[in-house]
Amino acid sequence: MINNDEIKKQMEAAPEYDDVPAGTYMVVIDKMEIKTTKAGDKLMFAVQMGITETIDAPKKQDKRKLFFNRVICGNKNTEKWNDGIAIKGVITWIEKLLDEGDTIEFKNYSQFAEEVLDIYQDICPQILLKIDYDPDAFNPVSILAVFDK
Repeated sequence: MINNDEIKKQMEAAPEYDDVPAGTYMVVIDKMEIKTTKAGDKLMFAVQMGITETIDAPKKQDKRKLFFNRVICGNKNTEKWNDGIAIKGVITWIEKLLDEGDTIEFKNYSQFAEEVLDIYQDICPQILLKIDYDPDAFNPVSILAVFDK
C-alpha cells in the first residue's frame, strides 16, 4: 500500500536539487573504467569522483559526486573529432595521475580497458586530486594537482 499523501508531504519538505556548480574541488576517484554507453552501442571512458573538500564553491557540495565521461568508440569521424582524438584526450587525462615519465598505451580496446582498470586499482586508492570542475565545458574536469592521501 502506498500513501500518496505522505509522499506528497515528504516531497514538499525535501530540499530543492541543484547541480554541483563550477568550482575547484578536492576529490577521490571512486570508479574509473571503460564501459558501454547507456544505449550499449559505444564504448566510453567513465570516471566517478567523490568531493572531499570544496575550495571555492558552497560548502554543501562536500560528499557529492562528479562525473567525467568520454565516448572513445563510435564517434563521428571528422578531422576535428574522432575516436583517435578522444582516446588521446583520455590518455592525456590519465597520465596526469601517473608518476612523471609513466605512460598508458592504446593497442586495442580490450588492452586499453584492462590498463585503465589496473591504473584505477593500483593508483587511485592512494591519491587525492585537486580539480577544476565546469559542468558546461566539453572537458568538465581538469586535474590541477595530484596528492598522496
